[in-house]
Amino acid sequence: MLQVDGVAFQRADGARVRHILRDVSFRLGPGQVAAVWGPSGSGKTTLLNLIGGLLRPDAGAIRVVVEGADDRSPEVAVHALSRAERLRYRRRHVGFVFQFLNLLPTLTVEENVLLPLELNGLRDRADEALGRLGPLGIADLARRFPDALSGGEQQRVAIARALAHAPALVLADEPTGNLDADNAVRVADCLWEQVRDARAGLVVATHNERLAERADTVVRLRQ
Repeated sequence: MLQVDGVAFQRADGARVRHILRDVSFRLGPGQVAAVWGPSGSGKTTLLNLIGGLLRPDAGAIRVVVEGADDRSPEVAVHALSRAERLRYRRRHVGFVFQFLNLLPTLTVEENVLLPLELNGLRDRADEALGRLGPLGIADLARRFPDALSGGEQQRVAIARALAHAPALVLADEPTGNLDADNAVRVADCLWEQVRDARAGLVVATHNERLAERADTVVRLRQ
């Protein structure tokens, strides 16, 4: 489902060049979880942004197998896409779960979850998307606004939104970083279960070694 081969990324830092990532490679199959583990500043978020098409690598290749690709091949060469093509790829084939959630405060839980369907013209999948609220334990919160929810509840809404449009990949950046230990376990359990049920791939950036140990593959980054 996901192949990352020899990916490198660098940025100019004054007169110097800062090498953020060097020669990163790993594979991920449907329903599997890869944990990108490392300390702050090691390039975890950068790697997620490269896989999600927010950035382009300076070297290497990123390939994702998706359903409904624009051409005849189900494989998308993310590293070779234009800016406009990367936008379409992100919108249709990637779900994001951020540490700071990015739920829209003026929309209800239901409206936040359905937003990816509106953006992709997939309104016919609304029932399927909202059906995830039950297994996530938030079905009774559908008409509430985010500021009326706890941190753990908001994070579960973010998971439901990330999976609403049936993406090939879910990218989660420190998804339990702002939660206490008990809520962190509950949210991780929900995220793992939902992604595996959907047969999507999950890439989690974390500095939590216990969370990384739960993954099928661990990509260890160092500063």
